[in-house]
Amino acid sequence: MPIVWCSISAHGFGHAAQVIPILNELGKIVENLQVILRTCVPSSIFEEYLHVEWEVQAVQQDIGCVQRGPLDIDIKGTLDAYEEFHENWNQRVASEAAAINAVHPDLVISNISYLAIASAVEANCPVVAIASLCWDQVLQGLMPSLGDDYGVIVEHIQKQYGKAHHLIRLYPGISMPAFSSLTDTGPSFPLGEPSSQDVRELLGIERGETLVLLAFGGVPLTGLPLAQMEACEGFHFLVVGMLLESSFRRIHRVEGIHLSFGEIMKQVDVVMTKPGYATITTAVHYGIPLVYVRRHNFVDEQPLVDYVHKYGRALELKLENFKAGVWADTLQAVLTVPIAAKIPPKPESPVVAELLKKYLKI
Repeated sequence: MPIVWCSISAHGFGHAAQVIPILNELGKIVENLQVILRTCVPSSIFEEYLHVEWEVQAVQQDIGCVQRGPLDIDIKGTLDAYEEFHENWNQRVASEAAAINAVHPDLVISNISYLAIASAVEANCPVVAIASLCWDQVLQGLMPSLGDDYGVIVEHIQKQYGKAHHLIRLYPGISMPAFSSLTDTGPSFPLGEPSSQDVRELLGIERGETLVLLAFGGVPLTGLPLAQMEACEGFHFLVVGMLLESSFRRIHRVEGIHLSFGEIMKQVDVVMTKPGYATITTAVHYGIPLVYVRRHNFVDEQPLVDYVHKYGRALELKLENFKAGVWADTLQAVLTVPIAAKIPPKPESPVVAELLKKYLKI
């Protein structure tokens, strides 16, 4: 029985969204595949999308960034968290390596934990990184705010990344110079199932109303301008992970709709988001107009903004206007943006699966 040990960052859901389609494709070409998911990503994500045999071992794999919300990185908190994570590093690696050895996997996949890479090498197991970004480059993007405080940490991360046997870089991805061997492939994101029910009928929304999904990733939104949203004539809003203390006519919780997130997303008129990998690539694939709010200090933001303007329909909403609820003009305008002339690249999860198959003893 081929076994894959898959370490997935829990910094949002985008990392899992990249890996899940690849594991599904690998399961189509490798019989009796078993996957150990080493991650703190909620199991519900895998229950919804992952179709191979799997189990979760909820052990922290990396830090990512400490967030005050999806649009605000706590830079000092991030530095403190990395320093704590790197304390007793050798002991942490030894513990992970022992866990790997207990399973005897054929391959370790990392998206994009340097701990998993160091531990796989310690356990003498092949390890392949799959990602569109890496944490050393994310931290370097934050360095202007903290000077050289991240320097030692970044160097340590780069040293661990350099131990990987190979990197499969997903498009659109950033430069990752710490890896010595890489293959570039197209994007990887989950494809939604055909919708079984009509979201508008479930919510009682008239056809002339514009349905907007607020999809800001796995870090919950807080402090939305609810009064301004409720007053936004002609629009209805779907929000994720928020408890609404009052009853609203135009604001609806995704959790109250008994459909998968993928089914819901395919039915909306507009997606409002930060530039995050899974949301951007999925919306572009389905031709859904995007309104995005930039952070300006996250390293993969510009490639994703470039991607959506090259292949999709999108407009930026300034952060101050997002916070103030000044949304209507941008939401109306994005519906008039012409369809891009260039066809977006197809997902290449099957290509990645074929690359990974070479490491399995079958």
